[in-house]
Amino acid sequence: MRWLLALAVLSTPVAWASPGDVPAGVKVPAWHELDAHQQTDLARFSDHWDRMPASRRVQILERYERWKAMPEERREALRGGVQNFQEMSPDQRQKMRRSLQVVRSLPPPEQRVLRERWQRMTPQQRRRWLDAGGPGIAPPPKP
Repeated sequence: MRWLLALAVLSTPVAWASPGDVPAGVKVPAWHELDAHQQTDLARFSDHWDRMPASRRVQILERYERWKAMPEERREALRGGVQNFQEMSPDQRQKMRRSLQVVRSLPPPEQRVLRERWQRMTPQQRRRWLDAGGPGIAPPPKP
């Protein structure tokens, strides 16, 4: 299950601005313009917030808003996936990254097919697939 969560965390599409881009009309607040809750939740950025590129601050704020809007059970699942990724060996992380790059480059219908196949698999089948290279790289294991 943790492999699935790691894959889900890393394959979640992102809607933020690309580096260097700030959409027209988007206000990029200085640190003192953030509300008290934002400052508390984003405190790790306080020392360098105002020196960050505007595009990075937009990314952080968009991710923060998506995080706050998520149901708590989804947040817990994502925390577990991130923890799982951090606990992977460097080789496992590299395989995961390569697999995700390939999957992200596929057309959406093919991504859906892979996701559906993944969801039907047992944890053992998922592990074998990831050990072999992962979705988009290695063929799925036989049942």
